[in-house]
Amino acid sequence: MKGDTAKTLVGLVIIGLIVVATFIYGNAQRQAQLRHDQDVKKQQDAKVTQSTKKSPSVQPRVSSTPPKQQANGTATAPVQTPASNTLQGNGQTPAPTSTPVTGGTGGQVAGAQTANGTGLPETGSPLTGLIGVTAIVAMLVALRRSKRAVFAAARGRR
Repeated sequence: MKGDTAKTLVGLVIIGLIVVATFIYGNAQRQAQLRHDQDVKKQQDAKVTQSTKKSPSVQPRVSSTPPKQQANGTATAPVQTPASNTLQGNGQTPAPTSTPVTGGTGGQVAGAQTANGTGLPETGSPLTGLIGVTAIVAMLVALRRSKRAVFAAARGRR
């Protein structure tokens, strides 16, 4: 009876260690991802500040005429009429215009840059995965042995 209790306690301790190791590993991965995100944000901010230093500063134009106001005194933006809208109106499609590309990341989505250039995230050392696989294999071996012991004990008592 004492052997079974000891084995159960050892099994529970091993399971507890696996759970703790999993949480520690997950926390380390989250911290690494946060550091990576901050580095990417700093790089993007540095690119923005460099591009603003290179481009000439734009001075706001001050107009001497006030904006158009409605009867109640609020300024409004110009609105397109339905006749100029291709979805609602006259079926005329405007000719496409090209806009010059200034700066940018060359067509990449923000945050899609990788630090190591392989396209895969950094997941840590392969040793951490090996520890988990070893623990699972050890538990399967222990389960198989305990099943054999239970079957042998059940056959022997008849």
